[in-house]
Order: sequence, then structure tokens, then C-alpha cells
Amino acid sequence: MPKATIASHRIHYHVSHGYAVVRPEGACNESTTEALARLVNSPLIESRNLILDLSHCAYVETPGYRWIVRQFRKAESNGKTVVVVGLPPSVERAFALLRLDEVIPVAKTVSEALALLESEREMALSA
Repeated sequence: MPKATIASHRIHYHVSHGYAVVRPEGACNESTTEALARLVNSPLIESRNLILDLSHCAYVETPGYRWIVRQFRKAESNGKTVVVVGLPPSVERAFALLRLDEVIPVAKTVSEALALLESEREMALSA
């Protein structure tokens, strides 16, 4: 995966037809969230469905959760989807506690997220 370094934050990404996979590394704190927002909202990724891979995040702080919810709402209003994958145990517990897993699609792997996006695309085409 290509790697973007934004203000010393390592964020790997892969852009393909209709989707972008973004994988930040380390702590998902306020400064990492700001760097992630700059990348995701750039013209490179903005027009795509987003798969947010948190498998290399040590933890997610409150600004990270707020950003995920904002990205989900923004994508939903534009007919796009955000899928979060690779939740570390602490993040998975927080998602359940905040009931984010009831609103935001969650998958175990990127492959599972791609299958989910593909099935949604097929359902939209057949409707």
C-alpha cells in the first residue's frame, strides 16, 4: 500500500475503483485524526467509498470516534459507505458501548468489507 506521511503521521492507503482503504498507524489521537481527515478529504479519496482499517491503531481517542461518525454521516448523505475494519479489542468494546456498531458497518477484514461494498452496489443496481 502507498504510504502518506502527513505531519509525521504514517497513513497507508490504497485507492481503487469505487473505494479507498485507509490504514493509520499508532495512536488515533487528535493530531492523527486531523492528518487522517486531510488525506480522506483530499480529491484523491473524497469521492470514494471508504474502508477505514484500524488494525494498526494502538487505540482511538474521542476525536477519532467523532471523526468516524462525521465521515459516516458525510458519506451516507453523498450515497457512499464507510466500513470500519480491524478493530483492536479496546476499540471494539468502545464501538459496542457507544453503539456505533449498530450504525456504522464493521467488518473483520478488508476482504469482508469489500464483499459488503460489492453486495451493496449490486443491490443498488438491481433496485
